[in-house]
Amino acid sequence: MLRITLIGLAVVVASGLVLVVVGVLLPATTRSEREALLRAPVPTVFATVTDVADQARWRSDVERVQVAENGLTWRETTGSGVEIAFRLIESRPNEAYVIEYESPQGFKGRWTGHFVSVGDTTRLTMTETVTIASPIGRVIGRLVAPPGAHMERYLADLQAALEA
Repeated sequence: MLRITLIGLAVVVASGLVLVVVGVLLPATTRSEREALLRAPVPTVFATVTDVADQARWRSDVERVQVAENGLTWRETTGSGVEIAFRLIESRPNEAYVIEYESPQGFKGRWTGHFVSVGDTTRLTMTETVTIASPIGRVIGRLVAPPGAHMERYLADLQAALEA
């Protein structure tokens, strides 16, 4: 029985070491970019993206948004209960929108959106940079939310909101 326990313990320790080594080898910061042609004019798309108080209504991954009185910071609560703190960095109406965020889950990042009119549609180019300090967090992050996956969901939700 002792031998089985020691073998089990060795497997757990070895698995943990592999997890840490893989995490150390992964870059702490990832950068993803997505571009979409949205079927709405720039002012409509920009207004939808920048109205953070309304995002819980149309984003499938956001349960609640609490905006500070100054309107420059807010907290989103995801469907799984994770709170993420956001801060407005730059807003140029109908051109660019830049925010930073940080989560107690151990990640932080910056999201940039550029809006360009293409006839009656909008070309939105989004860039997201995410940093995860913990090597184990990097492995979990890649498994649970691979780089760019969040932007894909956001764009699908945004297009659905614009069509509603």
